[in-house]
Amino acid sequence: MTTTKRILSAGDRERLEPVIDRARGSWLTYAPYLDLFQTELRRSRAVPPSAVPPDVITMNSRFVLSYPEDEGVVCYVLVYPEEEAPQLGKVSVLSPMGTALLGARVGQEVCWIASDGPQAARVQRLLYQPEAAGDAR
Repeated sequence: MTTTKRILSAGDRERLEPVIDRARGSWLTYAPYLDLFQTELRRSRAVPPSAVPPDVITMNSRFVLSYPEDEGVVCYVLVYPEEEAPQLGKVSVLSPMGTALLGARVGQEVCWIASDGPQAARVQRLLYQPEAAGDAR
């Protein structure tokens, strides 16, 4: 996770609090990093949807990552846990990858710990951001 202050949509931050609480209460989804993620959310700079910079990954954003080790690019969508579908490129915000990506900006390198060890990728571009498209709820 990043040590810089995240910029998030106020609505995303508000909707994520109960999602984290539910996950923490379930032995199937509990992970120690949820406490750190929740702390980072609370410290984030929450702004109205219209004030979210257009290069920031928010919930339901579609974006392209590049991986330095194989020079490939992959398209993903950041989703809530119940919408997760890795085979379709839908990454849960509560996964290690998802927690690292929420609030990341185009050009930024993000790092997380996956089941097979440390991973890193660079955010190449945003294909869709609800706030920039006027679709933020």
